[in-house]
Parts: sequence; C-alpha cells; structure tokens
Amino acid sequence: MEQPIYYWDPVIAPSGMVFYDGSLFPEWRGSILVGGLSSLSLVRLTLSADRVTGEARYLEGAGRIRDVAVARDGSILLLTDDGGQVLRLTRGN
Repeated sequence: MEQPIYYWDPVIAPSGMVFYDGSLFPEWRGSILVGGLSSLSLVRLTLSADRVTGEARYLEGAGRIRDVAVARDGSILLLTDDGGQVLRLTRGN
C-alpha cells in the first residue's frame, strides 16, 4: 500500500477534478482544480514534478461543488448540489 501524495485533514470531501489547460487563467495552467463538497469551495493545487507545492481555495461558501470542467474559452464551470446550479468562473474587468 502506498501513502497518498497529498491529502486534506479535515477532509474537503473532494468531488470532480480536472487539470487546468485553458487560456483564460494562464497562471493556473498545469494546476489541478478540485470541487469541495464539505469545504464548499473550489480548490486549486499547484504542482512541481510529482509534488503538490501549493493550495488555494476560491468561492468559499458557494455551495457543495459536485463537478469541475474547463470550457473551450478557458472559463471554469462548476456544478453545485444547490439546485443543480452551474457557475461560470471568468476574469473580472
């Protein structure tokens, strides 16, 4: 049995996960985006080789994020448990 490379304590109850490869947030390229069911947030993990080097949380309190996807335009789509809302994350003006 192998130890996990990364884990949360307390657990965020990870759900959908995607590697970000879009163009809208170029500084996020190569990051892992994870939906948090119990953390009620989008979690971004930065990587270097096979190690997690950083963690940031976004949209805390936005609801239980069930799934994460990257749209063709580079925006991030989040599916929540709160009535099946789809949230679109884009850059502000």
